Amino acid sequence: MNILILAGGSGTRLWPASRRKQPKQLMHFIGDKTLLQNTYNRFKGFARPGQIYVGTLKNYAGAIQKQLPQIPKKNYSLEPTLKDRAPAIGLAALIMHHDNPESCFVTAWSDHYIKEEAKYLAMLRKAEKFLKANPEQTITVGIAPSFAHTGMGYIEKGKMIKSIPGLAMNHVYAFKEKPDLKTATRYIKSKKYLWNSGYFIWKTSTLLDLYKKHLPEIYALLMEIKPALGTKKQQASIDKIYPRMPKLDIEKGLIEKLTNRMVITADFSWADVGSWKVVKDALSPNSNLIKGPWVGIDTADSLVYNYTKKLVATAGTKDLIIVVTPDVVLVANKDSAEDIKKLTAMLEANPQWKKFL
Repeated sequence: MNILILAGGSGTRLWPASRRKQPKQLMHFIGDKTLLQNTYNRFKGFARPGQIYVGTLKNYAGAIQKQLPQIPKKNYSLEPTLKDRAPAIGLAALIMHHDNPESCFVTAWSDHYIKEEAKYLAMLRKAEKFLKANPEQTITVGIAPSFAHTGMGYIEKGKMIKSIPGLAMNHVYAFKEKPDLKTATRYIKSKKYLWNSGYFIWKTSTLLDLYKKHLPEIYALLMEIKPALGTKKQQASIDKIYPRMPKLDIEKGLIEKLTNRMVITADFSWADVGSWKVVKDALSPNSNLIKGPWVGIDTADSLVYNYTKKLVATAGTKDLIIVVTPDVVLVANKDSAEDIKKLTAMLEANPQWKKFL
């Protein structure tokens, strides 16, 4: 099985540490490796370097190659501009299919945290075995929700599939957009819903056939790129044709239209490292999480990431997110961490402040 590491996001909710020129996947948030390196290391012993592909923005390629020199340069799917996940996954699938028409792959996000990696890899091995016997299927992975998360998409489970040893697998009844709190609470109480992890498993040939049927505009553009694959003109062709792609998400654009779709309920701890609250809860759920110079009195359940030599001092505080970089200081309530994306939108709208993005 190939691994497709998707590493093109900008990580606006982890601002001001994550910036346009230094996105979150290239930074250290958890442990002594970057999020990207942690993702790559997860697959050691499961896949050879030649089986690992990277889908990312062309502008990030040099930095990623420095962090992951093991991956062949031909295994990069370099997008000249962001067009969302349907075009991005389609382009990467086209490249993998060119390398091996019999290949299958799983999408792996460069900013996810998985604690029990052995369980995760065991699940992938079983899913690969199932896919080889059922190559027409689309397989996704859902996470049993631990709270009424309004920042996640949800998967509504259908009938259970009982013939898969070692896998809790169901048909997918529906994909749901990010809900409001009332709806998310109802989802949790029903026990019929899973968080959508964004992990998908396909044969490359099956996926391209699905694009041909359900996403003909994207498929036609991929076929324009196809003759240049493996030649010196490959990237020039992508740079010319890819910007014409529609901006489209994979669930709404494709998967909601399918009937052959299955969901595996994960049995491992998982977190999408998309906000400071997630970093805090993943590493230190019941105490302070500190990085860099800090001193505090009566400070509880807070995150302090100080990327400077300045001293951060706190007193009588609780549930805070404090991030200090050489040019920005962020102070936020832990439960308002999702609003940081709104702050970056304010910066984008003000020419005087855009330099801080």
